[in-house]
Amino acid sequence: MSTAKPGAMRTFIRRLVGEILDDNVLDTGAMLAYYAVLALFPMMFVVVTITLLVLPVSYLDQGVAMATEAVPLAARDVITTQVHNLVEKANAGFAIVGSAIALWGASRGAIAMLTALNLMLGIKETRSWIRRQLIAIAITVGVAVLLVAALALLVAGPWLGHLIADRINGGDAFDTIWEIGRWLVAGLLVLTVWGVLYKFLPNWHRKFTLFTPGAIAGLLGWALISWGFGFYLTHVSSYETTYGALGTAVIFLTWLWLSAVALLVGAEINDVIEHLHEPAPQPKIVDQPAHARAA
Repeated sequence: MSTAKPGAMRTFIRRLVGEILDDNVLDTGAMLAYYAVLALFPMMFVVVTITLLVLPVSYLDQGVAMATEAVPLAARDVITTQVHNLVEKANAGFAIVGSAIALWGASRGAIAMLTALNLMLGIKETRSWIRRQLIAIAITVGVAVLLVAALALLVAGPWLGHLIADRINGGDAFDTIWEIGRWLVAGLLVLTVWGVLYKFLPNWHRKFTLFTPGAIAGLLGWALISWGFGFYLTHVSSYETTYGALGTAVIFLTWLWLSAVALLVGAEINDVIEHLHEPAPQPKIVDQPAHARAA
């Protein structure tokens, strides 16, 4: 029994590395990063529009600041600057006319993820074009609503927590609890989004699962990659020196690519675990001609 677990772990690692290489995860992540650039800013448009309809502007500013703490500084500046620009230009026409166009653009990210997951998981797409678009739009709206709710919780959480803590004379303890709890809430939100993507985007019928090994590994991997990339930028390399005025854009694109790779590796982990006990695929043996066998 002591040798079974190491053997199973070696099999898991071998198959995972094989799947990552066979599915070209690095290249697929680059594709997702490209579509993420096209989808991210329309998605921010949708989130800002919904937020300004239901929450004060201060909630948006504080929520974005908290939500981007784990993001490398250059990428964080790109996101916060764009959010501020959207807030400054907000008006009734902005909300009504722009949202529909932005929603379509934001849903292109979901379509790219749908294509990537189907390819990686070896699933043939049989759903109609219209159905795929509706799924992508519905998921985009759902994620946007989740993000707005998270912004409200990040800002209103301390106020509500202190209100409750003061009634039970535990105000000082709440600050410590909240410092840890808000990261747990953020992690739970990411796992929820991942569960939705993994359930509805691929062309399969699976039950919704929140805590999967791949989702947890992908989340931890993303956090580690973001921290490591930020450390690298601060202490080792200067993209601005190499790329000049394009340095910030290159940093942002690289961070998106690394984030996409972490997400895809999480999907590969789930897929390998699911098929771990199945026999490994054997290479095809091509029958050689008689003269070749004789030689």
